[in-house]
Amino acid sequence: MALNKQTNIILMSLVIMTLLFLSYKDHFDNGFYFDDSHVIVSNGAIRDLGNIAAYFTDATTFSSLPSNCSYRPIVTLMDAIDYRLAGNELNPVYFHAHIFFWYIIQCVLMFFLFRNIILKAVKHKWSDYIALFAVGWYALHAANAETINYISARSDSFSTLCIIATLLLFQEQKTRKYFIYLIPLVLGIYTKQTTVMLYPILCLYVFLFETKAKTLFDGIATTLKQTAPAGIVVIGIFILNQQYLTPESTVSSNTGVDKWEYFSTQWYIITHYLKNFFLPIDLSADPDFVMINGMMSLKKMFGLLIIVIMLSVAYKCYRQKKTRPISFGILWFFIALLPTSSFVPLFQIANDHRTFFPYIGLVLAVSHGIGLILIKQEFKFLKSTLTRISIIGIIFTALAAYGYGTYQRNIIWSSGETLWHDVTVKSPNNARGLMNYGNALMAKGSYEEALSYFQRTLAITPKYSYAHVNMGVLLGAIGKIEDSEAHFKKGILYGPNNPESFYFYGKWLFREKRFLESKKMLEQAIVISPMHTNAKSLLEQVGLLAGQGVKSGLLFALKNLEDNPNYENYLNLSLAYYNDKNWEECIKAAQKALELNPDDPSAYNNICTAYIQMGRYEKAIENCNKAIELSPNYQLAKNNLNWALKAKQQK
Repeated sequence: MALNKQTNIILMSLVIMTLLFLSYKDHFDNGFYFDDSHVIVSNGAIRDLGNIAAYFTDATTFSSLPSNCSYRPIVTLMDAIDYRLAGNELNPVYFHAHIFFWYIIQCVLMFFLFRNIILKAVKHKWSDYIALFAVGWYALHAANAETINYISARSDSFSTLCIIATLLLFQEQKTRKYFIYLIPLVLGIYTKQTTVMLYPILCLYVFLFETKAKTLFDGIATTLKQTAPAGIVVIGIFILNQQYLTPESTVSSNTGVDKWEYFSTQWYIITHYLKNFFLPIDLSADPDFVMINGMMSLKKMFGLLIIVIMLSVAYKCYRQKKTRPISFGILWFFIALLPTSSFVPLFQIANDHRTFFPYIGLVLAVSHGIGLILIKQEFKFLKSTLTRISIIGIIFTALAAYGYGTYQRNIIWSSGETLWHDVTVKSPNNARGLMNYGNALMAKGSYEEALSYFQRTLAITPKYSYAHVNMGVLLGAIGKIEDSEAHFKKGILYGPNNPESFYFYGKWLFREKRFLESKKMLEQAIVISPMHTNAKSLLEQVGLLAGQGVKSGLLFALKNLEDNPNYENYLNLSLAYYNDKNWEECIKAAQKALELNPDDPSAYNNICTAYIQMGRYEKAIENCNKAIELSPNYQLAKNNLNWALKAKQQK
């Protein structure tokens, strides 16, 4: 029997793993979104692994935006490793592969953790199956795709892995005796501070499953004694990080809203998370929930009622040993939500990727409850082959359905256009979603549509710095120079500490050949964000041009080529000719670059754009395709290819 059971577990595990890979098979090319722009794309700190020591001593290495410099050195280290493995390129495949690898490890460890917990409550031959179902449900859950696709959210996924590893090592007496379980705990805290919520979960585990005290007081005392090492580490590191390593510029809470209103609004938000747990069909990468005013709001009262019912169930299940995993799972859910759903208001009221850690408790609670029902009817199942087959069919159909939902979410995350369009549909009042969809439309040349979304964005949030910056970029692209500059200036007015406002205005001034003004803006961007790679790179060019008083980058590029006729200088000359609207010379310089480096896609992309400007769309398409063939993730070439195809159709 043991061999048959072991074989069944292996086969079921292989089925779940196959479903998992099928669900995520197309997600590895998905791009950088949200905070990825400043944590990875423009963050110069991850470009050099020699900065490892700085990752742990200087939180400003985490992001190019001062207000987002959270202290998460393990995240920065992993980003730097992936950047190096990708050949010093921003190739999302390496980032996603790394994240997915640890996700698989987390799911494997969860099986052993769940099995140990279930066996402490019910020693039954089906315990392994219950644990495996719970892990399969979690692994394939569509809501988790919000975290796995969002590269910067590796802080959530990896810290959750560390929490699971800590609990599993704590369960083993040998690793507990030598405090080995503290290693993943420390790694987790240095990945994301919310790992500190492990301590109350650990206390809850010990109290429910390991203490045998006759009184509540004795049980609490025993729990605190057994978890004291973890408590000391958690409290000590948390205070150290918060007081000495987190920059003062970091804005972690929204002081502009009432704490009680935020907390009570979370009662309703929790019902949203619960609905998504069972039926994740309304997931949004950027929800548009707003504060709910008034204590007697029906939404708040409904949410409070659900919470009271759940806590009542947790208390009732605590009273019997066999149902304690249900109690543990429910309380895990609420404890894990505390950092985002308490009296510390966050700027975003809800986010569907926040449930990655809390849903572990729910899958354990619900799966164990289902398992107890099946165990109670064990005789009927053993007696009827049809019943057994039907239940197994229902279970795997449900898992496959969740896997299909995950597959669909991965498609949504496949491009900025599909992701942000989905946000505008599900969260139509989200200004950031509207703006980013406008950016996606602008990138493919749909300027009129993009303009309408930027206008909708500013109608909702008139003082949104990023929206004004993007409006400036768009208006500049369509030749409305005065209006464009006015929006750049508003971007700076409403975002005086936003380096992107100064960077994009400086970039615009550079294209207008106003080099001295551009230099001033870029210098300010770097003062605000010393790790801003794009601003530093452009400033090098602008500084030389401004210093020589040259009105065009062409002379500078020609001089560089004369001094050193290498591939890079031919490519720069090609770009300089493009900026001077000399399309034929742009192509010739790019072709010279290709003679020196035939496998570089940038030269083909330059040729493509020059042919587009000349109206020779077939040649443009041919060269863009060559660029994409050499670099499948070359988004700029993809955008230019779409531009050429659209222009050809309209010709």
